Amino acid sequence: MNRFLKYFMMLLTLVLIVVPVIFIIHLYHSSEDAMKDSYSKDDATRQSNIRKGKVDPSKDAVSILFLGIDDNEGRRKNGQTTEHSRTDSMILSTFSPKKHQIRLLSIPRDTISYIPKVGYYDKITHAHAYGGPIAAMDSVEATLNVPVDYYVRVNMDAFVQAVNELGGIYYDVPYDLNEPNTDDTGRIKIKKGYQKLNGDEALAVARTRHHDSDLKRGERQMDLIKLLFQKAKDLNSYSKLDELVQIVGKNAKHNLTSQEIKSLASMYLSDDIDFKKSQLKGKDDYLDGVYYYNPSVDSIAKYSNLLRSDLGLSKITDKKDFLDERVIKHYGSLVPLTPLDQSLLKDNQKDTTSKDNNDDETDNQSNDRNGEDANSYNNEPNNTNQSSSNNNNSDATYIPDQSNELDNNQNNQLY
Repeated sequence: MNRFLKYFMMLLTLVLIVVPVIFIIHLYHSSEDAMKDSYSKDDATRQSNIRKGKVDPSKDAVSILFLGIDDNEGRRKNGQTTEHSRTDSMILSTFSPKKHQIRLLSIPRDTISYIPKVGYYDKITHAHAYGGPIAAMDSVEATLNVPVDYYVRVNMDAFVQAVNELGGIYYDVPYDLNEPNTDDTGRIKIKKGYQKLNGDEALAVARTRHHDSDLKRGERQMDLIKLLFQKAKDLNSYSKLDELVQIVGKNAKHNLTSQEIKSLASMYLSDDIDFKKSQLKGKDDYLDGVYYYNPSVDSIAKYSNLLRSDLGLSKITDKKDFLDERVIKHYGSLVPLTPLDQSLLKDNQKDTTSKDNNDDETDNQSNDRNGEDANSYNNEPNNTNQSSSNNNNSDATYIPDQSNELDNNQNNQLY
């Protein structure tokens, strides 16, 4: 059993940017009662519109969307709900038993993406705020034309506490940092250079984008994956397992059953598993005066077909099979915060939250966004020097705890 746990811990280290290592161990060890804290039975019924039927991890290649959300205890005290948090990290992973491979595709948080929950294009980070994990899954499917079978969601508290329990990590910080701490109650100051980081410091390094870009942040997060993988390999005991189990149980959510977890574990125990990682490529763009990360259709097609190949699905050869291509042909460009002509949508661009994760409050709030000006929600601080005269600093109107922070100190925020 120890060998089983050791190798599966290594596997999950590579997959989970937030709360590495511990998540699956926690689920595998936990009783059914303990799993209730993080398992969502309702979300488990969600069926991808691209799949013909439910997948079986014991024999099929599957995909898992890993979500790191901007949620912590401090923000909840200020009124932000977990379900209405945005995603700081989004990684679509494929598990291919035939290839003995796990692929990780990092999707930058500012990627412009169609969000079926609300019926228009927006930053993909907002999908979770509009409709929780299922809305995020729908948005990824709508853009990439790749089925998303499962999700795992973890928050900032889990990352910070888990890194601390693991004794910290060593990392070569690329530049001096002065960032908000986890609870946004103080500052984290870190000097450039190789050093040991605690949980708060590691989170600041993983999330900052003031000095570079979403792509660079994704690269740092991938670097942290490697370091955390090595940390897991070097652990010689499970003396801290109980504490880590408690951390994850309070700060995670997923739609994997215990049997599905065990099936995944049994499929990926060998040392010869090949890990591949990449980022969705694109360019910095301004649409209606708002910054977005805009991947080209060629880039979307490239990564879509890599992921589809992992899942045993046919290659897409016609660009019109991608929604972005159809929208650009119809409107001349992507059109944020504009309800789309429904004739452009196919089955994989349909909202599945109403079937599995119906939230009347979320529905009403999301629909209310349709008539609002783009700049009232999307003018977020970014790494470019371009400014917008329309910036009213009310980016987080939908998420209560952040609007005041942006009004008072925009440059200090990570969004």
